[in-house]
Amino acid sequence: MTYKISLITGDGIGPELSESAVSILNTINDKFDLKFEITKLSAGDKALEETGNALPQNVVDTIKNSDVCLKAPVGESAADVIVVLRRILDLYANIRPAKSYPHMPALRDDIDMVIVRENTEDLYIGKEFSLGNSAVALRVISEDASKRIAKYAFETAKQRELFLRMHLKELQNMLLKLQNNAIL
Repeated sequence: MTYKISLITGDGIGPELSESAVSILNTINDKFDLKFEITKLSAGDKALEETGNALPQNVVDTIKNSDVCLKAPVGESAADVIVVLRRILDLYANIRPAKSYPHMPALRDDIDMVIVRENTEDLYIGKEFSLGNSAVALRVISEDASKRIAKYAFETAKQRELFLRMHLKELQNMLLKLQNNAIL
């Protein structure tokens, strides 16, 4: 089977990192029974300069028709790429596993956790504006998104059969208002 990979090559150090990723994927192609069809895409500052849009529609269409998308770092227009892709593709769960391994230096040798963060609301919505000499960023947190990410976190914990601790950083005041309706 051949997997279609969209690769946003990015800006700054992005192209160099992209080439490293392609090298790794080529090695996997050569050594295992996995095949990749890699399509390099331009999004970010370079795309903005060339097309007037940091995330051109043809890039979005190619990503939608791929099995996976890899994105290298993009420049100043990062929010116009990342936030928009999260919204279009409904990438609501930011999953960050952390684990300590034997014979590897670590502060503790008993770490095995997964951090689950909501990825489409709060400051991620990108609603920002200037107010005099100040900048204002809106933090929108909906009940539906809070329920959805909580459910995802609980399901992840159940699959891992580990103790679950939810830490709701920055959401406490809003959750108090939603307390009567939310599943938390």
